Amino acid sequence: MKFRNGLLALAAVAALAGTTVVASAQQTLTLYQGAQINGRLRTTLDSGSAHVGDRFVMDVVPPYPSGDPTYQGAIIAGEVTSVTPAGQGRKPHIGLQFDYLRLADGSTVNISASLTQDQRKQQQANGGHVALTTLGGMLLGNVLGKTLFHTGGGGLVGAAGGLLYGVNQKTNFQLPAGSNVQITLNQTVTIRRQSN
Repeated sequence: MKFRNGLLALAAVAALAGTTVVASAQQTLTLYQGAQINGRLRTTLDSGSAHVGDRFVMDVVPPYPSGDPTYQGAIIAGEVTSVTPAGQGRKPHIGLQFDYLRLADGSTVNISASLTQDQRKQQQANGGHVALTTLGGMLLGNVLGKTLFHTGGGGLVGAAGGLLYGVNQKTNFQLPAGSNVQITLNQTVTIRRQSN
């Protein structure tokens, strides 16, 4: 009889252990390399004013990966890794690193991802700047043409040079707070959920 009770107790422990294994297996989420996650920025990132090391956070928004509502309330945090402000002939750029994904229950996993879509707002080229560089080029060309080359065509050549200089001045862009972005995972990650 004692042997049978001991056997029943052992079977109960094995059944409980099996249940625990199944329950813990259900407490993980896997995001595979190439998975796309949609987010909404909480702060504005501007190529003219951002600095390396600036932190940012974005809220994960629908459509969620695999349509899984577990990602509701999740955030992704990261930092600015490089900034190139716009300049003469220089395109603006902001390099972003995505550090981790945190679910609403506090479960966190480090991620590596790339920005694949954004809603950047390009600042408009300043028409006044282009007009001033054209006028300045015309005046300078006129003076140089008359004094150095004793010709009257320097103004036209200078105006063309000033126009090209003004048009070649690149403008900064913003990723405004509240704008949508999409990132793509560079590697597969498994999130171990916090137990409730």
